[in-house]
Amino acid sequence: MADNNPSSGANGRNGGGPEQPFDRERFIFKLLAVVIITQLSLYSLATAICGNVAYTQRQKVVEVCPRVLDQVTSAFDATLKLLIALLGGAALTHPGR
Repeated sequence: MADNNPSSGANGRNGGGPEQPFDRERFIFKLLAVVIITQLSLYSLATAICGNVAYTQRQKVVEVCPRVLDQVTSAFDATLKLLIALLGGAALTHPGR
C-alpha cells in the first residue's frame, strides 16, 4: 500500500514536514550563549596566561597584568546583568510562563 502522507516524502525543504516558524527568542538566547561562552573562554585564557607569566617570573598576577582581575569581574557582572534583564523581559512578555 502506498504512503500518501505528504509529510513523509521528499516534498518541501525539510523532508516535507510543516515549516516551523522562526523563534526569535530562542535564536537570541543561543546567540547570547555563544557570545558568553566566547567571552568566558577569552577571559579564562587571558587569566591563565597572566598567571603562567607571573608564576615563571615569580611575581604576583597583579604586577604582571594590572587590572586583569577587575576587567574579568566587571565583564562577568555585565554579562550577569544582561542575562537577568533578558530573562526579566521575557517573563514580562510571557506572563503565563
